[in-house]
Amino acid sequence: MRVLYNRRLKHCGVCGAQISDHLRFTSEETAALDQKMAEWEKQRMQREQAAAKEEEEARLRDSGDPGVYL
Repeated sequence: MRVLYNRRLKHCGVCGAQISDHLRFTSEETAALDQKMAEWEKQRMQREQAAAKEEEEARLRDSGDPGVYL
């Protein structure tokens, strides 16, 4: 027995068999998941941008270069 790894697909990604509708996400569930994933991606991008900004500020501080702060 294999685990169903993607409930969005109509067919199994391993064997190609059709996946029953009762096992798949509804369109509402898929939309909610897509929205949540978009929120997580936005949060990840914000964290990465904040980390990059902090890293650049630390680099400028450590180099003795005052840089330009707006």
